Amino acid sequence: MRRLGLVVATLWLAGCASPTGSATATTAAATAAGSARAAATPNPTPPPTQAPAFVPRLADQVVQTNLVTPWDIAFAPDGRMLVTERAGTVQVFESGAAGAPKLATLTVANVVQNGESGLMGIAVDPAFATNRLVYVCATRSDPQAGGTVNQVLRYALSGASWTLDGYVIRTGMRSGGNHDGCRIRFDATGRLWVTMGEVGTPSLAQDPNSLNGKVLRVNPDGSIPADNPIIAGAAGRTAVYAWGNRNPQGIAFLGGDVYEVEHGADDDDEINFIQPGANYGWPAFHQSGGAAQGMKDPIWSSGNVTFATSGGAFVTGAAWGSWSGSLFVAALKDASLRRFTVTPTAATQQDFLFKEKYGRLRAVTQGPDGTLYLTTSNRDGRGSPVAADDRVVRVVPSAP
Repeated sequence: MRRLGLVVATLWLAGCASPTGSATATTAAATAAGSARAAATPNPTPPPTQAPAFVPRLADQVVQTNLVTPWDIAFAPDGRMLVTERAGTVQVFESGAAGAPKLATLTVANVVQNGESGLMGIAVDPAFATNRLVYVCATRSDPQAGGTVNQVLRYALSGASWTLDGYVIRTGMRSGGNHDGCRIRFDATGRLWVTMGEVGTPSLAQDPNSLNGKVLRVNPDGSIPADNPIIAGAAGRTAVYAWGNRNPQGIAFLGGDVYEVEHGADDDDEINFIQPGANYGWPAFHQSGGAAQGMKDPIWSSGNVTFATSGGAFVTGAAWGSWSGSLFVAALKDASLRRFTVTPTAATQQDFLFKEKYGRLRAVTQGPDGTLYLTTSNRDGRGSPVAADDRVVRVVPSAP
């Protein structure tokens, strides 16, 4: 009878066990990765039983309209939303709420808007609450820097005005009407990262002494971090952290990992896992093949088509449910927002959102409230603008 009781108890417990997995949250790639880990680990310990995380419901809303070719978004700690416009202005709104009042229009002097160049990336200093510093990347006419160049500048913001506080990068970044992407972001250690396109001259991406076609990393005052790599063939340690990039327009961080998003030519938009001193192959290699030559292949490629991938941002927080930790990437040509799950070795597209609803999408930023903010780019000469363009769109996640 005791043995029969044990059998009955075992069957009862098995019937009460919670089902594992979720069809919507599990992908073939994740399943394969889990199998590989299990095969490599003798007698793997199963994870604790947990209820499956929810897939969030998304509500999208236009929060600002009638902008002039916006490029990037940043938020101050007090909630103010700063939006760059390519012609050289920064619009400052009270918050990211729908219809929030405009507080100021700031100007970056001597901006040259030509094709893809102009005022681009923006970032708020991590210590903004005490130092009031804001950083921008812009194409500018500066005779002392050799003419028209791309520069990273630092401004001190006070109320509804700002003043130039100094140059973070004044010389070394060539400008051009094509492949001129310049996104700037701070990482968790306070370093400023800058993406810089090869401005239509592919050979610059493989020139170790050029700042174009590169991912750059500097201190907030423009000095070079002591742990920056020395690129093979370079005269010394510089702002260059990684090289061989065509037109990178996205940089995003997940923990201590760095990911970059860039435009391909007629093929091969890329997501790259950035490593110090690594060469990502442009223009010698597309899609793959660089690894055999000591270069790095992308962890995702669009293959034989292009979507014109631009900004990218990770989202985190309980409101995102099982999507927390995902990378969202904006696409211009494809007029869509794409969600990826990523590891240092692979990025897998999971969802395809807002196709042609808002037109060309340029920037992706997670706001201080945890929601996602996008900018459209329909008045850049390549889109089909509607009366309200260009716009800032807010994407709010919630539990189903």
